[in-house]
Amino acid sequence: MNNLELLPQWFIVLYVVLLGLCTGSFLNVVILRGLKGEGIVFKRSYCPKCNNQLKWYMNIPLLSYLFLGGKCAFCKDKISIQYPFVEFITATAFLFIYFSFGLTLKTLFLCIIFALFIAMCVTDFKETVIIDIHAYILLGVGLLYSYLKLGDINIVQALIGAGFGFLIFEVLARLGKIFCGCRMFGEGDSLIALGLGAIFGWKNLLIIIALSILIQGLCAIPILIVQSFKNKNKKLAFSYMFVFFAIILLFIFNQIELINNYLLYSASTTVLTVFMLWSLKNILAEIRNKKLDDSKCEEEKFNLMPFGPALLISATICIFFINEIKECALSFFI
Repeated sequence: MNNLELLPQWFIVLYVVLLGLCTGSFLNVVILRGLKGEGIVFKRSYCPKCNNQLKWYMNIPLLSYLFLGGKCAFCKDKISIQYPFVEFITATAFLFIYFSFGLTLKTLFLCIIFALFIAMCVTDFKETVIIDIHAYILLGVGLLYSYLKLGDINIVQALIGAGFGFLIFEVLARLGKIFCGCRMFGEGDSLIALGLGAIFGWKNLLIIIALSILIQGLCAIPILIVQSFKNKNKKLAFSYMFVFFAIILLFIFNQIELINNYLLYSASTTVLTVFMLWSLKNILAEIRNKKLDDSKCEEEKFNLMPFGPALLISATICIFFINEIKECALSFFI
């Protein structure tokens, strides 16, 4: 790495960006062919609509999409925005990782880890599917990452974290079966937690889970509010609304402490917490009353987003800001 650091900064940045774009292009192949159950090695790239094989100049990351006007050169059908988006986000992430950790072995591993995050996020968004091999590769990379002591834990802690991650999601999933009539989390989420536990250890994994629940809630609750009003279930809609705004207000109150008025701060946060718990009780009762069986469980899902992306986004945030998140969490409870 020392010899590489002698290269001009602009050259390294350009190389990292190009590497990210090419990796993103490859990830698109991995994602789409993985969902179709196709191999990624021997078959040349082709249009998924007309099946024509693409020329090499139609596969240049980002540029081909722009030059072709977002349409297939053969059938003129629209090219999914997924292609340039995945390429762009991968290049941006690689660049951010490089600026954060430099030309190090840790940077290489984090780029691989983040590439796996993207692949799993997209498959979960598109088809609510986590391809098993992606999760197992994440586990292997995570164990090697910890074995080389590139993170904050050693290999023993990584193994414990992996087991803990898988078990806690399986336990929560089965609790959902008891209280709601269907799994609270999919099997893919348990596999993601398996890999994340190997990277972060069980203590930091708890922080990731808490953050992912917050992200999931803030993203999914507005959808559930709209759904509840459409179904003319005002009690459930207002319960969701109160939980949504209570979370935001609790965070704001904690940050400003109501202009250092401790009595007013304590009273306000206590009242908000009580009413939020009451609203959560109403929501749980409504879900339980539906008594979904296994066949309907996959069809309805209460319009929630898949949980995998929230979990992976939280893990990405914690790679860079874990210490700041811990400080924020401590300030919230102390």
